[in-house]
Amino acid sequence: MDETVGIPVEWREHIHPRRGGVAGRTVVPDEDAARRARELAVAARPIAVETAEHERTDPVLGKAVRAWLDGEPDPVGAAAVAAVAVKYLDRTAGGAFLDAWVLEHGLAFAACAVTEAVSVELGPVPVRATRGSGTGVAVGAFVAHTGSDRPAGWRGEIRRMTDADAFPLGRWVAEGEDGGAVVERLRALLAAAPEDEYRDAVARLAAHRGDARRRRAVSYLVPTETAWTDESLKDLDDSGHRQVLRYDHVLASLSGAAHVERIGRVGWITVSPAMVGTLLDGLGADAFPLLDQALRRRFRNDADETRPLLVRALLEIPDERLFPTLLDGFGEKDMPAALVEAAGRHPVQAVRALAPLAEDGTTRGLRVAGVLRGLLYGDPALVGELPARAAEELRPRPSVPDAGGLPSVLAGKPGRSAKVDWADPALLPPIRTRGGDRALPADATRNLLRLLAAKPAAGSAASADIAAVRAFCDRHSLAEFSWALFQRWFALGAATKHNWALAQLGLIGDDTTVRRLGPLIRIWPSEGGAARANTGLDVLAGIGSDVALTHLFELTRRGKTKGLRARAAAKIDEIAAARGITPEGLADRAVPDFGLDGTGTLVLDYGPRRFTVTFDERLVPLVAEPNGKIRKSAPKPGPKDDPVLAPAAHALFTGLKKDVRTIAGQEIGRLELAMIDRRGWSPDDFRALFVEHPLLGHIVRRLVWITDTGTAFRVAEDRTYADVADEPFTPAPDARVAIAHPVLLDDLDAWVELFADYEILQPFEQLGRAVHRLTEDERTAHRLARVEGLVLPYGKAKGHSQGRWESVDADGGFAGGWLARRDPAGLYVVADLSPGLYAYMYGEGDDQTIGALWAGPAPANAPTGTVPLGAVDPVTMSEAVRDLVRSAS
Repeated sequence: MDETVGIPVEWREHIHPRRGGVAGRTVVPDEDAARRARELAVAARPIAVETAEHERTDPVLGKAVRAWLDGEPDPVGAAAVAAVAVKYLDRTAGGAFLDAWVLEHGLAFAACAVTEAVSVELGPVPVRATRGSGTGVAVGAFVAHTGSDRPAGWRGEIRRMTDADAFPLGRWVAEGEDGGAVVERLRALLAAAPEDEYRDAVARLAAHRGDARRRRAVSYLVPTETAWTDESLKDLDDSGHRQVLRYDHVLASLSGAAHVERIGRVGWITVSPAMVGTLLDGLGADAFPLLDQALRRRFRNDADETRPLLVRALLEIPDERLFPTLLDGFGEKDMPAALVEAAGRHPVQAVRALAPLAEDGTTRGLRVAGVLRGLLYGDPALVGELPARAAEELRPRPSVPDAGGLPSVLAGKPGRSAKVDWADPALLPPIRTRGGDRALPADATRNLLRLLAAKPAAGSAASADIAAVRAFCDRHSLAEFSWALFQRWFALGAATKHNWALAQLGLIGDDTTVRRLGPLIRIWPSEGGAARANTGLDVLAGIGSDVALTHLFELTRRGKTKGLRARAAAKIDEIAAARGITPEGLADRAVPDFGLDGTGTLVLDYGPRRFTVTFDERLVPLVAEPNGKIRKSAPKPGPKDDPVLAPAAHALFTGLKKDVRTIAGQEIGRLELAMIDRRGWSPDDFRALFVEHPLLGHIVRRLVWITDTGTAFRVAEDRTYADVADEPFTPAPDARVAIAHPVLLDDLDAWVELFADYEILQPFEQLGRAVHRLTEDERTAHRLARVEGLVLPYGKAKGHSQGRWESVDADGGFAGGWLARRDPAGLYVVADLSPGLYAYMYGEGDDQTIGALWAGPAPANAPTGTVPLGAVDPVTMSEAVRDLVRSAS
């Protein structure tokens, strides 16, 4: 038993006490009860004699009864006579016999008699129901008699209980609530007895463990005999054993981890102060698996009543396994407070258990980090308990002197505010000033918290105060404080009344904040946090950096719910409108440069070694060694590298790789869509936004570009332009530059050969893209015969309706009978589908046959108002045919 495990004081009087454990309530044998028992024994004597002499009575039991009636102290006989009184005398509870046995014959005798009582039965053995008997219950094998016609021996025999006894007579020893049952009173007496009496009882009980019922009773009465408990637990394998003592009594007999492992297969406990306290008393920390299992299973059944008891018990156990349990139940009432309390009680175990779970980009990791920061800043010595790979951000920063010359908004003594009382500056990272050698005093930090809690609106006086704080403080330090405050709020349960702790990220957060928050916004709606995700979008917009905008665009594509994607798109539209540009123009300007130099590279300085980071055609960062060898990742710092520079450079590459992974697919996909939609830029915007961009320049050089006059060109390594003959080219100042779709390239083969010669790999299919040009006859035709009759699998056709095609009628309803694709001039390419798509059916469905493909000013169920196919933009037509042919193949 682990002595460090406590038991709440108010539970102690309810527990099943054990020798050497917590003292339970005091039990004193009752003289009046003993007198009543003697009177009952006299009244039961004739019946006991009759049943003892019955022809079916077990000879051993009959002999014991006669011995007891003759005055011999035989515990078996005493138990049998008590059983007779309980069954055949009116209103006999039986508990008084314990008092009589203890007072007249001693504690050891009483223990043996009670043990025998759980196994004694009276009357014939019930007959089990057989197949075809018409009943599903046991039927008695004797005839009841009334009045004066009762023959001798009608009550039957004295015997041992069998598995056929559905309602054991011996259950009288286990009846009673709150420690009032015979076995519970007896166990309390044994636990408090002098050592010689206890040892005598143990020695004499050894002779009374004859069957599973008695073994269970003995293990409950003297749980210190762990070998006996081992043996009695084996009886659990035989579910056919009818038992008098309940499963709670089995749990009360457990004494160690081996017992818990064995009992865990049964898997439930009664959740009460008596049972939970008894487990803590008997098992100490080894009770954890049983309590943990009960807590996890009780969340759906009377949870509000049982959860507080189980949590309170678990909080007494200094076990690392406690913390994942509390995290898993975090959404339940009071669990956030329980997690914080557990960490405060058992800080060493909390640090060891929680550190590997922090900063993993999940809501769970966010809570963990908030708890850990509070612990580590409250007691910096706990840093020594952090695992080797624990997040560096969690470690307390070295202290620096307090700053002076504070902005007026931070000066002065702060007042009390319920909105910020939970945010103790002592448990959060200090905010350093611009120079980094001073930090805000605690009172100044409290003033900042009050300012943040007011949620200052843009353009307000308070907003100007926030700007003053940003100007005075180190931006990274301020953002770290902001994120730690947000984590602390989450660790405390993320109370809605304090949701300013999320909104403040948009006021003093930075790009690091964006990178941490973006993945959380994506998952919150699926966790029931749609409102929180909306606020998160406001935070990204409030930060407003290129990285923040990139994450907003990413959420329009990869948000887990349709609603989140739509709200992110609306936020993009709002920001673009405020800047007076289109959403596409905003996307062009929102691509971060990630600190790359003018050549689009980054140098990793390890001291004696230097490496250059560049990018492949998919914007995957690569590391070039001085000898020209290309690596997929930065080398780990070695013993000869600079101990400061090398780890920082390695971390820089790791962060870059993660950041670029977020936007690479997005930007490549956006450029491919720009090619299909025939977006164009002025020569100046083309150079500023693409050619000279440190990151996008790597893929700009892998594409063929074209002007609105039809001249195609590429961007060379030195950022000059060259045509297909490798002659210099300069677009006219008023030209429009676009990504060349291969259908527009009359010299496509020459471009393919040129890119092959230069070994240029492309970020998406451009020169190798399937091209579908219309013949002269098809250009004048009103239907495209070559695609009519193609069969599309249902899933692919349905996918088209949710992508670059549409299937929505003029009223906004799902049409399903056609797919339509709009060209830049407003004409539609329409493909008729049969039998048609279903609005709410995804995955499996009927294959779709294209009946006709035509072009016109609006989609329709049948060709109406058609125009010659040659009137459609050739890129739109080529892409439409490409989609249909690929889906049908």
